[in-house]
Amino acid sequence: MSRFILQKSTRPGWWVLTDTRNGIVVRFEQGKFNETQKITWLNDEPVSDYMQIARIMREIGEYMYENHKELI
Repeated sequence: MSRFILQKSTRPGWWVLTDTRNGIVVRFEQGKFNETQKITWLNDEPVSDYMQIARIMREIGEYMYENHKELI
């Protein structure tokens, strides 16, 4: 199974990226990745390690830049 799953959202012009390893879902508007990110956890657990979130979001950003520049 791939770590990242990218799908079109039901909301026009938006995308949904799921990080299956870390259980994070990022919704964003095409062309406005940094400005419109909406982040949710698949397991709804409270966030306790903010440095881990920063690392995960950096990895997501790198993945998007390397594989889907046209969307960010």
